[in-house]
Amino acid sequence: MFLHRLSRHSAPEFPGRLTWLQGDAQTLKNLRGKIVLIDFWTYSCVNCIRTQPMLNRWHKLYADKGLVIIGIHTPEFSFEKIDKNVERAVKDRGLKYPVVLDSDYKLWNLYGNQYWPRKYLVNKDGNIVYDHIGEGGYAETELAIQKALTDIGVKNLPPVPPDDAAGGATCYHTTPETYLGFLRGKFGNHQEFLPDTEEVFADVPKHADDTPYLYGHWTVTAEYSEHSRKLATANEYLVLKYSAFAVNLVMGTSDGRTAVLELELDGLPLPKDFAGDDVRVDREGRATVTLKEHRMYKLVNAAMYHRGTLKLKTASGNVQVFAFTFRGCDE
Repeated sequence: MFLHRLSRHSAPEFPGRLTWLQGDAQTLKNLRGKIVLIDFWTYSCVNCIRTQPMLNRWHKLYADKGLVIIGIHTPEFSFEKIDKNVERAVKDRGLKYPVVLDSDYKLWNLYGNQYWPRKYLVNKDGNIVYDHIGEGGYAETELAIQKALTDIGVKNLPPVPPDDAAGGATCYHTTPETYLGFLRGKFGNHQEFLPDTEEVFADVPKHADDTPYLYGHWTVTAEYSEHSRKLATANEYLVLKYSAFAVNLVMGTSDGRTAVLELELDGLPLPKDFAGDDVRVDREGRATVTLKEHRMYKLVNAAMYHRGTLKLKTASGNVQVFAFTFRGCDE
């Protein structure tokens, strides 16, 4: 549809019969005279997760001054279409503003959107006056919010802090987002396999950068790969040679029960000072992550940019892995 010329484009109205969380259904017609910030997001998206503290901050600062934030949750993966999963994410993230479920992409298509996250700012007349793709640009976005609020007579607005990145963050070449289903993913030890059917994958001696490899009994589907056979020991795995500060993996279990992955970096247990928030390192130095619900799990979080080979070993027969994401800038 539309955007990039923001002169006087009316924001498309929200269709009826959508499911709203945290309050009654909203319409732009009823919100005319207020300032509306629309945020397209999906709950396993790392860029969306990084943005949400700022959305919470703006809601706290400006909700009583005429700003209404509306989160439009448009799923990337099928598990994000399940209402209770989104409800849990909204609660876990502490979101206080209204969220509408866009599982059929009605609003996504009306707005001509292609990105998570994406923000549209709608002024008092119902026109889109600002459009931002991706994370970052927080000072610019807040200044646009303040200008729109000034136009409805709001005064004594707080100073806008500079973006953290303006302080000199250093960014490096990073492994790109890596999908693990056959529609968007590609494996280094590719073979002719039947989709949605358990196959036995053999590893290769040398791994290419930024390319996932499977070993053992895996079922590759359109969206994800599933380790589909329960074993006595964790000797089958997913392995990836990456470059980043941090590594995340969207995953969950097929049956709602827990599963365990063992993490190795360059052939040794993942060091404690490299462990992400979802990793536990026991007294013997064994690094594991326990998964159940479908979400993004934080696996590696290092103070330094590094290159390494991450191996995720499992004996569980219910592990579903969807996509790796990475952080390439220091914090």
